[in-house]
Amino acid sequence: MTELHKEFFYPEHEKLKKVEQISHRIGEFLDWLGEEDMRICEFLDCVDDEGFPMKGYWPVRDGILELLARYFDIDMKKIESEKQAMLQALRERNRDGNSD
Repeated sequence: MTELHKEFFYPEHEKLKKVEQISHRIGEFLDWLGEEDMRICEFLDCVDDEGFPMKGYWPVRDGILELLARYFDIDMKKIESEKQAMLQALRERNRDGNSD
């Protein structure tokens, strides 16, 4: 499969590949923060479901993968959809006996 062909069918994976190295380094740093018992927090100034005010810093609930995807503008639903399309293409190719 040519690079052009991959880009045409799997553009979100191409975006992911372009940021792979820097994303990995940032992910290692975020992992290290957790090992050091440090948390990334966000400031909230709102009211919870029961009407109590919530004002202050609260840990971000997103995991490392979600943070990286958000930072690099990678749509994880599109990634999954493209993975399914890749698997389907491989199944069809194997079914047809075409291995090139």
